[in-house]
Amino acid sequence: MDYEDISKKLDEIEAEMRKCGINIPGNTEPQEVRSAFGGAEMAFAQWLAAVFLPAARRAVATKDLPTVSQVGVAAMRNFDGYEEMGDLVSLLSQFDHAVESVAK
Repeated sequence: MDYEDISKKLDEIEAEMRKCGINIPGNTEPQEVRSAFGGAEMAFAQWLAAVFLPAARRAVATKDLPTVSQVGVAAMRNFDGYEEMGDLVSLLSQFDHAVESVAK
């Protein structure tokens, strides 16, 4: 995996988020949050759209990805019981693995 692959994965994640009915704001700057995954400030789906997606895209563009990602694990917890979110959870887990493979 490389940065181009991760960028394509983010495109897949965004498309799946739209398919799931998650509104993606046009703002390309990540919203500021004070809690892990925005839990104290917004719903997880909102955090994905307003914080994760723009921050991940910026990290790919600047080649400044973290060494570890846990967004897939958080998605499993937050979307547990929502069968329609299964593909999104899978894509987010794939993102986690991709980030870790680039960090090696």
